[in-house]
Amino acid sequence: MADRVRELEREIDELQRQLHQQNQNAERERQRMLSENRRAIESYQQDMRRAVREHDENAKKEYERLLKEYQRNIDREVQNELSDMNGNYRKLLDDVKKSERELERKNQELEAAVQSIRNDMSKRNEGSSREAKEYLLNATGEFHEIEKKPHEKFMPKRLNIFYNAIKDGQMLYKAGLFEAATAVAISAKSGLERLGYNIDDKVIEWDRQYDLFVMKLNYFSAQIQQELDDWEDFIDEKSRNNPELRKKHLVEINYWSKGEFAKLVQSMNKYRKIAAEIQSAGKEIYLKKPDSANTDELKEYIKDITKLSDSLSLFSNLYKLRYSMSCQRADWGEAIIDFLSDEINLQWHEEMTGYRKASEQVLLSKDFQDYIKTTFNDETVTEDTREWLKIVFENSSENMIYIYLVPVEAKNNVENRIIIHIDYGTAEQELYSHDICQHICEAIKCDESSGIVNYTSDINSLKMNTNKSFSDTARDLEKIKNKL
Repeated sequence: MADRVRELEREIDELQRQLHQQNQNAERERQRMLSENRRAIESYQQDMRRAVREHDENAKKEYERLLKEYQRNIDREVQNELSDMNGNYRKLLDDVKKSERELERKNQELEAAVQSIRNDMSKRNEGSSREAKEYLLNATGEFHEIEKKPHEKFMPKRLNIFYNAIKDGQMLYKAGLFEAATAVAISAKSGLERLGYNIDDKVIEWDRQYDLFVMKLNYFSAQIQQELDDWEDFIDEKSRNNPELRKKHLVEINYWSKGEFAKLVQSMNKYRKIAAEIQSAGKEIYLKKPDSANTDELKEYIKDITKLSDSLSLFSNLYKLRYSMSCQRADWGEAIIDFLSDEINLQWHEEMTGYRKASEQVLLSKDFQDYIKTTFNDETVTEDTREWLKIVFENSSENMIYIYLVPVEAKNNVENRIIIHIDYGTAEQELYSHDICQHICEAIKCDESSGIVNYTSDINSLKMNTNKSFSDTARDLEKIKNKL
């Protein structure tokens, strides 16, 4: 039986070396087919910041395409696709599977033989004490080599099994069961070698995901920084390495994006902290930490960064439009006040004029509070400049004229619309209402047929409008009338 164990040891060692070599060959073939993609990414990495800075959309799209392609390439499922494309690679994978099946069979046979020897107590003192000791030392040496690897990260609790096996072997040796001790040591060493190969494969897979994580994060960080630069160009106010002004611009972007930009920056900083921790500790030390990110977590980070990057691209134009349309409402408001006060002698009610008051939720939000402190240096301000601007007039007949300059958002676009309501108190004077609409069109220099200026006489009907911006103005009108 001992001879069979040694024979199985030799066969398993040879199979494990063969399998390791086949895996390396398959990996080399896989990398040969995919290396062009990697080289292209490395080339584009040097050009990536320029593309982001210069808004070279074609270059950015190509870089993003290469990143997606690389992500597919490093995922295990791509092996099946590659095996369909390349006959040599398919043969290598088939050879690996055959070797794995044969190795599994031999390992099962070895375990059975070892158990048989351990159970046969009649063979006490059979075998060589020196040989048993040598095998136990070899197994212990292999154990210490595996201890240096991140075994708990990728193969948790597996090393404990071999620790107990070696301890059993040592106890058998002390009891004079040298043949049994040798068999156990052979089995433990064989299993430890297999465990070491598996851990190495897992580390290689983790390394690839980490590389992609860093590439994605660097690209996203460049996009974030460029967004700040773009905002400074947009408002024509350069910070020029002034940290306070840069911070002010960050507050502004966050305000007009309604807090979305801060969420992106926080997420970016979270991932940068993880990347910095890995770089500072070194991969070998980092992977031995109990709370270090595993391969699946890195994949989730990559997926999240991709979503964050897409989100930034979506609202990058939106928050700028919100700002532009707010500026337009302010300009229109001044033009309307000047025209209606000077040209047709309406009485302007300044105390009733202003932007919509922020809701309790908005008042408590960090994006609103930071913007008010930075812009007005007055924490008592409650008007939300992202919302409608209301202007109130009164004519000589004491009819109240309510004008709402309303931002309407749809499909990442923002446009201003004007809603007018006149509280006649008696019958509707359609001709006068039309004249007021004409005057407002004249004030803001727009055509009557543009659809920008809209008159409503029915508040209830407006309240049922599917556009929330419009229906909210109806509720505001309702509140005003209830107070009067």
